[in-house]
Amino acid sequence: MANNFNQRCPEMMALLRHTEDSIFFKDMDGRFTLVSQAKARRSAVRWEDMLGKTDFDFLPLEEARKCRDDEIFIMETGESIVDKEEELTRPDGTHSWISVSKFPWIDADGEPIGVIGISRDISKRKRLENHVLRMLSIATHDMRSPIVSIASTIKLVARGRFGEVSESVRQTLTDVFNRLVKLEKIIGEYLTKSSVMSSTAIGRKQTLDLREDIIDPILGEFSQEIERGEILIDNRLGGIPGNKILVSANKNWLGIVYRNLLANAIRYTPKGGTIAYGFEDQGQMYRLNVFNTGPSIPADRRKSIFEMFDSEMSSGIGLPVIRELVRRHGGDLWCEEASGGHPNFVFTLPKE
Repeated sequence: MANNFNQRCPEMMALLRHTEDSIFFKDMDGRFTLVSQAKARRSAVRWEDMLGKTDFDFLPLEEARKCRDDEIFIMETGESIVDKEEELTRPDGTHSWISVSKFPWIDADGEPIGVIGISRDISKRKRLENHVLRMLSIATHDMRSPIVSIASTIKLVARGRFGEVSESVRQTLTDVFNRLVKLEKIIGEYLTKSSVMSSTAIGRKQTLDLREDIIDPILGEFSQEIERGEILIDNRLGGIPGNKILVSANKNWLGIVYRNLLANAIRYTPKGGTIAYGFEDQGQMYRLNVFNTGPSIPADRRKSIFEMFDSEMSSGIGLPVIRELVRRHGGDLWCEEASGGHPNFVFTLPKE
C-alpha cells in the first residue's frame, strides 16, 4: 500500500519521510497501513516492518489495549481525540511522554475505514513541568510553617496574652488572622497540586455526599466574595437536588476541583452576575458543571487553558491539575460555550 500511496501522493510520502512527528494510518482492525519514518524509528523498526502490524506488536499489553480502546471509540462515534497526553514504554524499556491526536479515517463515500493519528514527543516539556512543580512544592512547604506561626502569634495578641488591646485593634487582628488561615489553606492546596502532578497514585477514596461534604462548605468559604460581587447562585443549568448525591472520590481532591472552578467563576463573573452549578445523571456517570456569566472563552483557548502554565493571570497550574484529578477518578473535564457565549466548565465522575 505504501508504494501505491507513493505513486498517488509523493508529497505526502515526502512529509512522512522527513517530519519528526509520529504519523500513522490504521485500518479498522488497528493494523498500520502507513507510518512516518519518525514513528517507525521510535518503535525501533523500519517503516515497512510496521505495516500490517498493530500496537500489540510494539507496546506493553495494557498500553496497547488503551490505544485500541481509543480507536474503537473514534470509529464508533466519529469523534476525534485531540492532544491527549500519554506515557509510553519504548521497545528498549525507556519511558516517554507524547501528546497524541487521533481522527476518523473516512473514504470517498463517507464510510469509516480506520484511524489517522499524529503524536509528538513532549518528554522534555514534562521534565521541565515536574522540575517547576518540585520547586513549587519546596517553596510552599517552607512558607507554610512560618505562616502558621505568625497566625498563632496574632491570635494570642488578639486575645490579650501580650497586653490589653482595644476592640478596634482586636477586630483588625482577627481579620488578619482569618486572612492568614485562608493563605495557609491555599498553600496547602498548592502542596497537594504539586504532589498530584509528580505522582501517578490516586488518594484514598470515600463515599461522599456531593452537596453536604463538598459544595456547601466551599460556597461558605467564598461567602464574602459572593456577597461583595452581588453574585447570584442559581440552578438554571440543573441544580443539585435536595436529596443526597453519593460519589466515590478523594474528598480533598474533589474539594480542590470545586474550589478551583468556583474561585475562577467568582474572579471572572462581573458584579451582579450569576454562577450556576449542577449535575445530570447519565447512568454510570454524573455530569457536573460550574457555569458563570463572565466573558466568553474563544474556541481555541478552551483547549489551551488546560495546558500547564498557560495562564497569564495566575500560576497556570490550576485547571491542568484539576483535570488530572478528575481523570484519575475515571472522568474528564472540559470547557463548553453556554447560552449567551458564557463559559461552562463540565466534568464527569463515576457514581462508584
